[in-house]
Amino acid sequence: MLPQPYFLSLHHQFHLDANLPALAPLDEANAELISNAAGVLMPKYFSPARHRQVAGLAGRYFPDLTARYSYRGKAQQIRLFEEHRVPHPRTMIFEHPQAAKRLYESEGRAMNFPYVLKGNSGGGGSNVFCIPDQEIFKDRIELLPADEPVLIQERINHGGMDLRVVLMGRIVRSYFRVGGGDFYNNVSKGARIEADLFPEKQQQGQAMALDLARAAGIDLAGFDILFPVDGDPLFLEVNFLFGRKGLGGLKGYREMFRQAVQDWMDRVRRGFE
Repeated sequence: MLPQPYFLSLHHQFHLDANLPALAPLDEANAELISNAAGVLMPKYFSPARHRQVAGLAGRYFPDLTARYSYRGKAQQIRLFEEHRVPHPRTMIFEHPQAAKRLYESEGRAMNFPYVLKGNSGGGGSNVFCIPDQEIFKDRIELLPADEPVLIQERINHGGMDLRVVLMGRIVRSYFRVGGGDFYNNVSKGARIEADLFPEKQQQGQAMALDLARAAGIDLAGFDILFPVDGDPLFLEVNFLFGRKGLGGLKGYREMFRQAVQDWMDRVRRGFE
């Protein structure tokens, strides 16, 4: 006999009052189990169609993956920033690499050197290049997937660091990633993590991330924020899948997620009191 109210988990690492495999058939019994639950814990990954099916049955669920599927890729993240009118680097988006090549070969540069060339997909600094001149552009553009959008973005002088703000429900952590003097600030490329650096900037960045998250319905993501040397902070990217080293590795990530799940369940329970 299940307690009332009860929580249902579709996440294989978190067991709650009732549990189902993420891809269990949505037959009448399982659909009833989902729809009658006080809350449903979603798995780490669903297909967009599966997420819509389960979300349609569940009254309350966490995390909400809708934004993750709506803003897939760096090009769609620019659309997110534009829709919510948040500050971000000036960016041009091309349908594919050849479109960017044609513009730059026929009309010349549309953005001053140096700028940043980005593929639509890839994490950890992959498919992201600093472009100091036309020859480097011609070389790097050939490295990007031929059938994906391409971004050309102004390069921001940010002092060799950026702020990662991780949001899980109402639990927030942040840290600066400080590069080794080259273009990249990615931990996978050798950047160091500074959790105590510039606390006022961290508070500012957290507030920016929380405001955007509330507006866009995001409750699980890593936000990258730049602090220009001579300007106001800018959103750079939103990572729905992100590294764990700055959170203390896998153990730290799981503990933060556990806290977020517990906080979500407590808030749902209060609604039944």
